[in-house]
Amino acid sequence: MKRILPILFLLAACGQADALTPQPPGVYVDETYVTYLAAQFAEAQDCADLPAGAFADLSVVQMPPKFPCRWYVAGCSGEYLPPNTILLGSRVAWKHEVLHYLLYVNTGDADAGHASDLFGRCE
Repeated sequence: MKRILPILFLLAACGQADALTPQPPGVYVDETYVTYLAAQFAEAQDCADLPAGAFADLSVVQMPPKFPCRWYVAGCSGEYLPPNTILLGSRVAWKHEVLHYLLYVNTGDADAGHASDLFGRCE
């Protein structure tokens, strides 16, 4: 039995050579995450009836769940930066930030004061 264990251990490592190949540096997300964001973008755009703007035109930066921002001392979970960047700490904030983007693209005003009823209706 003692001689079989080392052989089994060596055989278990077969096919693992790819695991030792370094991958390019960077942060990667699964395609399902991108699909989710695109679907939620489309829902927000349909609800808001704001036709200008496209998911493919956005730059989405994944942030920690709460990150420093200019709006709140405790930090933000999402922030829209004109003209096309959304800092995203939580998926819960995604549609909200998309609405800021869509308002900006369609009206020239991102509505930082949240006066639009779209924020309550389409989030």
